[in-house]
Amino acid sequence: MSSRIFQAQSLAVNSEIQLDERAYHYLARVLRATVGDTLVLFNGEGGEYLAKISYLDKKKINVFIENFSARECESPLNLHLAQGISRGEKMDFTIQKAVELGVKKITPLFTERCNVKLDDSRSEKRKEHWQSIIISACEQCGRNQLPEILPPISLEKWLTTITSVTGLVLAPEAKQKLSDVVIATDKPVVLLIGPEGGLTAEEIALVEKNNFSAVHLGPRILRTESAGLAAIAVLQSLVGDF
Repeated sequence: MSSRIFQAQSLAVNSEIQLDERAYHYLARVLRATVGDTLVLFNGEGGEYLAKISYLDKKKINVFIENFSARECESPLNLHLAQGISRGEKMDFTIQKAVELGVKKITPLFTERCNVKLDDSRSEKRKEHWQSIIISACEQCGRNQLPEILPPISLEKWLTTITSVTGLVLAPEAKQKLSDVVIATDKPVVLLIGPEGGLTAEEIALVEKNNFSAVHLGPRILRTESAGLAAIAVLQSLVGDF
């Protein structure tokens, strides 16, 4: 199977381009690629391109783009994950797997029990880090369109931006089971997951006032990095592409 490489640049059949530094390092240093090797390029604008390495030295790598395919593997479910920020690799894992499961938008949220504090500078750096995780996940899972990652925001401010969606919040004490929810497929679904320690009762009440339905996954309480992914899988099974 040919390597899949994201490139944030224009792509066109019968053209030669120089790949960026990230792609050069991966292909030349990690995979030990050589001239003549084939790979698949995508730029997030839809479809993918079959290319062949045409030049390689110690500083750069060029490829010639031979063909275009309109292939897509996007879910029909327009799913937005609003995730309470967890620490370190847990958040990275959640974002990576959410991309693999077909989420189309991710919003990191500051909540009352969120133990991660970010000023503007660190917030932007973290967003860039998460963007790199999204790119790598798309390369691995075959997606040609990058999910959107929004800047971290407080739960209260974020709620003011949400309109005309099916809103679901995971809460262990909820009376309704997620698998019993009837999902309207003609509008986006927003799934809200609390951080480590979960959402407070006051926060759940607040989101319910904003037309979110509280749901649960069953009798067991899952960790934040498990809960969102399990809920996404249920939704994809109900109305998505599973």
